[in-house]
Amino acid sequence: MIPLRTSHVVFYAAVVTLTVTLAVGFGFWFIRGQMLTGNDFLLDAESKEILSRIAQIPPPIEAEKIAAALKEHTEYDEAQFYFQVHEPAGKVIYHSPNLGEQSLTDLTGGLDKRTLTLPPLGLLRVAEYHTPTIHLQIAMSLQNFQSINDSFVRVFLIGVPLIAILSIWFGTALRDSTLRPVRLMQSAAQRISASNLGERIVVSPRGGEMADLARLLNDMIDRLEKSFNHAKRFTADVSHELMTPLSIIRLHTERLLNDPELPAKYHHSVEEQLQETLHLTDTLERLLMLAKADATALPLKLQPVAVHEFVGQFAEDALLLAESRGLKMVLTQNDVGTATFDQGWLRQVLFNLLSNAMRFSPPNGIITFNSRSAGGKWNVEVWDEGTGVPPDRLNDIFERFVQIAPRSEPGSGAGLGLAICKSIVTLHNGHIAARNRTDRSGLVVTFSLPLANQNG
Repeated sequence: MIPLRTSHVVFYAAVVTLTVTLAVGFGFWFIRGQMLTGNDFLLDAESKEILSRIAQIPPPIEAEKIAAALKEHTEYDEAQFYFQVHEPAGKVIYHSPNLGEQSLTDLTGGLDKRTLTLPPLGLLRVAEYHTPTIHLQIAMSLQNFQSINDSFVRVFLIGVPLIAILSIWFGTALRDSTLRPVRLMQSAAQRISASNLGERIVVSPRGGEMADLARLLNDMIDRLEKSFNHAKRFTADVSHELMTPLSIIRLHTERLLNDPELPAKYHHSVEEQLQETLHLTDTLERLLMLAKADATALPLKLQPVAVHEFVGQFAEDALLLAESRGLKMVLTQNDVGTATFDQGWLRQVLFNLLSNAMRFSPPNGIITFNSRSAGGKWNVEVWDEGTGVPPDRLNDIFERFVQIAPRSEPGSGAGLGLAICKSIVTLHNGHIAARNRTDRSGLVVTFSLPLANQNG
């Protein structure tokens, strides 16, 4: 599909070029008609004088008599006119000396005036006048007309492409000046996100439709920002308010489990209650953490860290966790480098990715980690051997409460682990993404952080 800005320029250039072409073409057609009309007027005036001279010739009309009657006149006008007389049957009985060996085309039975090309005389305008005894033909050279016509064609062939080029240039300039406010709106809209809802589109002081559109979009963003802030505050407030009652429920549940007088038939139910309470408490803690991250209120203890040592320490714990689940963890690459981050939060990111990989890996599956330092970035990849994610949902898995596995499956979680990873990585000015494996089924989650400047 042709972009709007391109179609505007093409349309403008086509309209201008077509308009100029039609105007010039109509002008040439009008001038050509006027020139032919002027020539025809001269031919008619000349014919009246010639016919009056022929009318004075006593019959029978012969070539010698016509030549004698027209000699003086034809010699005087031979620079402009050619003359020829023929009988109604077609026999030529006279033609002016300036015709030489050429004869004019007989127009009897056709148009009384025609434009013809007669080599070597060139383009001629020929008129034929009939009397009962003879047919008079008078011709005029149209060399000046032909010269003007050739000049017009040359100008037309050069001018039309030039007009097209100029109209494209002017159309592009007009497009840029007209669509500049739209591009500014587009640029501002691209910068607006859930973490940057304070951005607004600049309203032109000159007013107009674009300014009205900018104000309308800003009003819409205001409403979205208010709604988003209300939702974040609601999540934080609810999470905070529920923490105390859940802590009390947890304490009472643990007390019941430790009470020797608790009937055995209720023991399993109380254990289930405790597990759900712990799960709900964990979910609320994660929500509170995300709310703080959204408000950029998450405390970060940033310091330079040797990434190969950091990853090596994590790999030792990860190996034990994977083995406890009947899985294998492999660290295939661990480059040297230094990055600035909060070790506690980044360790949580790694464990969240490990937990996610373990959840979806088959029995005896292999979870692969690699840490690479390249292009000023520290890149960490986690490969699992699960079923992967539908391609159209690869970006959705980093949103809150989004789960690929059904909630009914054991250990399905609340769908907050990868959302937390994204928030922590983003706070560290990093990037996180996911893709499916191409060598077999499985998912690859990658995050990257800037490496510290070793020369600084």
